This record gives sequence, C-alpha cells and structure tokens, in this order.
Amino acid sequence: MTELAIILGSKGDTTLNHSHPNAVRLAIAALAICGMLISSALQTVASPSALKTVTTDDKTASVGLPDGWKLAKGANGFIYITGPNDDRINLGVLVVAKNAQAGAGVSGDVVFALPYSASLKDKLTTIVQVGAAKQGGSKPQLTFASQTPTKLPMCARLLGSMTDGGQSRKFEAVLCSLQPDYLGFYKNLVFMANIPSDRVAQDRAIVEQIVSSYRVTPAMFKKLLSSYTPLPPHPAAGARAAISGMAPYEDPTNSDCFDYNVIRESPPWEVPIHCGGIQPE
Repeated sequence: MTELAIILGSKGDTTLNHSHPNAVRLAIAALAICGMLISSALQTVASPSALKTVTTDDKTASVGLPDGWKLAKGANGFIYITGPNDDRINLGVLVVAKNAQAGAGVSGDVVFALPYSASLKDKLTTIVQVGAAKQGGSKPQLTFASQTPTKLPMCARLLGSMTDGGQSRKFEAVLCSLQPDYLGFYKNLVFMANIPSDRVAQDRAIVEQIVSSYRVTPAMFKKLLSSYTPLPPHPAAGARAAISGMAPYEDPTNSDCFDYNVIRESPPWEVPIHCGGIQPE
C-alpha cells in the first residue's frame, strides 16, 4: 500500500522571500475522519488520548501523537504518520504535475502528466498509484464513495475505499489542485488518512485527534501554495490584473482564508469578512 511521501519532489525546498503575516493553524479536524464511511451504529465514544507534540527536524510542521504512533517522515510542511494497526496519515503532501496528455514524459520534481482539466478523482488516483509504483508496489485500485466541493473550486473532500493485493482500506482525503503556472506545471496538495477496513470503527477517534493537531508554519504554508515556477521579475499585465482582482477568499495563497474555507469548512458566522464570512474583523 502506497505511502505518499515517496512522491515528494525537492523543488519545493527553495527559500521563501517573504512569509504570510497571519498565524496559520491548519486544524485539519474538518477532514471529518469521523465520517470515514462509518455507520453511525458502529461509532463509539472514545475517551480523549494524551498526545505528545512532535516536530519535524526542519521545524516547519508539528503534530500530536499518542503512544504507539510514529512520525515516520516529515519536512517542508509534510508529515507522514504510522499507527500500531497499520493506520497511515499523510498531511501536506505536495505533488507537482504537468498540464499535458496523460502519460507524457516528465522529469525532475514533476511526478506525472495529466490535463489540469482532469477530475480531482483522477488526479488523486494517479497520485496514489504513482506513489505505489515508485516503491515498486502493485497498482492500488481506488473506489470513490463521495466527493464534496469546498468553498474553493480547486479543492474537494474525497471519501472511498482502496484495495491492493487483497488488502482493503478506507480513506478520506482533501485534494487541492492549484492553477498551472505559465510553464504548465501545477501543484497538488494532499491531506489523506487511510485505515484498514476492519479497524475503522476502533481507530477513527484517535486518527481524528492526530489529524486535528497538525500545524504548519505560516512561511511554509505560503510556500506550499506558491507557484511552482516563479514568475519572471516583471509579470505580464494580465497576470498582475488577475492577482489584484482576486478576493481574499478566492485566493488559495491566502493562508488564513484557505484554513477557514477549505480545511475547516467553517460556517459563515465563524469566518472573517475578508474571507467571505460575516464575522467582524
């Protein structure tokens, strides 16, 4: 079964020239792990677990883990966690794609080619399967149960099942596919948790706690959502106009609005006015 860390590129390691002014708290509780295809009849009330905060070596992200869980990999805002029952949580996975016909040649940090117009389901399937192939594994088969749009049209919440070599798992993911840059490369940002199908009822609650504890620094978040190919020193007038004409809640690089409108999907009364809500500034 694939582990998405294998497909991370290195180009995202370049240094930011500036950081976002707002403190970013990527509370991924709204991944709604508790809704991971679990019948309400199977859900049980779990007592809160003590989480110990662990931080990546580069200090760009942190997460809370209970005993028996491990931060297996982490850097540049990305965190990969494993659990004692083969639970797997990937947070902040950055995957670069080429806006081209499927199967077209790619190189360097660019992981796959697929038209940007392809569905988010097709993109997530490709990301998972490419990750498995890079590890020398078989091709996982994904079956989607639902797709729920977020307030940003480039993002959606995807629920479903994954099978590989006779093993069945349930997953929930948030996938954001950002607009291609002027060279045709586009970033995909993935938050994904998957659990063996026979462990969902038992492990749901603790997975939800872990995921909701994820934090990333403002500068790193800004970097994750920046254009893959830096703009030339003097971007074209059309590009400047497009950027300046975008409302904060429409701009995926606005980290606090992204947090409210995509990750947490907060109700309007909790969202600041500048992010499209009704909460006074």
